[in-house]
Amino acid sequence: WQAAACVLLFYSGWIMTRGANMQKFYFKQNPEHKTCFGGLIQQKTIPNSKILCSGFWGASRHINYLGEICQSIALAIPGWLVSGSLLPWLYPVYYVALFIPRQYDDDAICLEKYGKSWEDYMRAVPYRIVPYIW
Repeated sequence: WQAAACVLLFYSGWIMTRGANMQKFYFKQNPEHKTCFGGLIQQKTIPNSKILCSGFWGASRHINYLGEICQSIALAIPGWLVSGSLLPWLYPVYYVALFIPRQYDDDAICLEKYGKSWEDYMRAVPYRIVPYIW
């Protein structure tokens, strides 16, 4: 069951990371399309902007970061279970240490770039990385 849980966690993270990046890419390539992924996700934006606020980007402002962290945890767990060493946990700790300050920087950069539209986005999507938590 542990292997299955690790695989599930890894692919859940992959879906978040790759899905968010693909949604953004698809929107940049086809901004006139109102859905993506075969109609599964509505492509909604903050009014008068190109800031996506639906699908992956409606769950948290950096859902792709959460996906990367989940993948790193899924890769650390087997090493920890086999060895009992905390060394494998350096990988997810690295990502957390990288992404938390980066998220604050991203918000500051986007606020400067998009102004009121970014403020509207932060109100529409209040969670920074982890939906319903932070």
